[in-house]
Amino acid sequence: MKRSIILFLATFLITAGIGGGIYYAIAQGLIPGVSLKPIENTNNKPADAQQTATAQPSTPEPAPEQPTTPEPPLPTEPTPAEPAPDPQPEPTPEPQPAQPTTPPQEEPATPEPAADDTTTPERLILNPSEQPRNAEHKAALIVREALRSENPEEALRYLVERGQLTPEAAAALLEWSKNNKTGDIEEVGNSRREDGNRVTRYRMKSAEGNLDILMDVVTDRNDIVTVESAKTAPADKTALDATCDHLTVAEGFMEAVRRGDMLKACSMITGEQVSYATVAGLCMVFEEGAYSLRPEAPIRNTFTNEDFAGYLVYLVTQGTTKPANIGLELARTEPGWRVQAVAMDALLSSYEDSANEEGGRYFPIVKNPKGGDSLALFFAFNESDLTPRSLRQLQIVAELLKQTGGKLNISGHTDDVGSDRYNLRLSERRAEAVKAALVGFGAQAEQITTHGLGKSQPRRTYAEDDSAQTVDYIRGENRRAEIYLDFES
Repeated sequence: MKRSIILFLATFLITAGIGGGIYYAIAQGLIPGVSLKPIENTNNKPADAQQTATAQPSTPEPAPEQPTTPEPPLPTEPTPAEPAPDPQPEPTPEPQPAQPTTPPQEEPATPEPAADDTTTPERLILNPSEQPRNAEHKAALIVREALRSENPEEALRYLVERGQLTPEAAAALLEWSKNNKTGDIEEVGNSRREDGNRVTRYRMKSAEGNLDILMDVVTDRNDIVTVESAKTAPADKTALDATCDHLTVAEGFMEAVRRGDMLKACSMITGEQVSYATVAGLCMVFEEGAYSLRPEAPIRNTFTNEDFAGYLVYLVTQGTTKPANIGLELARTEPGWRVQAVAMDALLSSYEDSANEEGGRYFPIVKNPKGGDSLALFFAFNESDLTPRSLRQLQIVAELLKQTGGKLNISGHTDDVGSDRYNLRLSERRAEAVKAALVGFGAQAEQITTHGLGKSQPRRTYAEDDSAQTVDYIRGENRRAEIYLDFES
């Protein structure tokens, strides 16, 4: 029995020693083709379990109480069973052609655009803030943008360098901008010089309402546009002096008429061809709001010489496509340029086309049988009451009477319907109604005389074959009161 046990223990120890030696040889890589690397998990079992099942020998583990030969320590990092292949040499790169020794030049850095590049000169030249109507208007808008920039002096100098602005104009603009902020730009009018160059004038208004500045933009025969001159002018267009040229006087006269300032407009006329009635009639036409000056080339020069100048004033109105204009002739006088003639034929034709039914809307200027012009106020059939339109017009006349102290005569008229006696009394009532309105607006009664003429002096007559509409229109023109304003103040 003892002998069997001794043989078993000896066999076990020998087997354990041989197994430990083999394990050590495998761990040290002394046996080619044998590795302790875990077997890859191919049957969805845990890798540790498969490795354990593969690596464990079939011999049962020895009892704990049996002594074992200590196993050699494993290396810190496992050594692969197969020897690592010899490292392959890195491929030698093909030789590159020699590069020039001069270092590459760095591209110049592009400056970042300013937060607001509208103040740069290039931006000013190309992009005015308002859509220009033509090359001359664009030149005026560019000047305004230059004055609005952060550095007006530099912007104006840039325009001078480009030939778009003369140095003299730049100096005047810069001086003006020190006390004024730019406002709207209005086209005043244009003219043509003897050398063929065209001059377009623009008014740049002061935002504070102080001094405006007038810019003359010259376009030569090669269509080169230059802002040639700039000069200050009162913001009130009617504030004229002896130094004003004929275009400025024409602008001032039309502004006074547009505002209904008859007294101011009368201070700009001379000679006998322009009566007070003519001026008052123009004021009445504009007072109704039907007409205004067109924005582009409102005042166009027709001729100029040393002592005279002619202009056409272009008007726009609603309700008709027929063009309307007024002809002005100005003369050089001792106090300066003055309006000496006014032609209104085109305006009269346009006005008749746009007539409405407010008590009969007819042109307020009529020919006086004694010569010159008179004002006419119109009435409804068989009425002596003034229409709202007539009352507005009489305010203009009353103001003239108050300012001048002059006297006037009013005559009443009727159409041809009814007896002579009835129409005579109706015409007297119409004349008296006009006088009462003038006194109500502040004129003195002793400044005014009245009389009735019945149907004895019709403005127009009709033919037997005229249509009923034509007959009614002509009768409407005859139902009137005429005011003779050709008086000495």
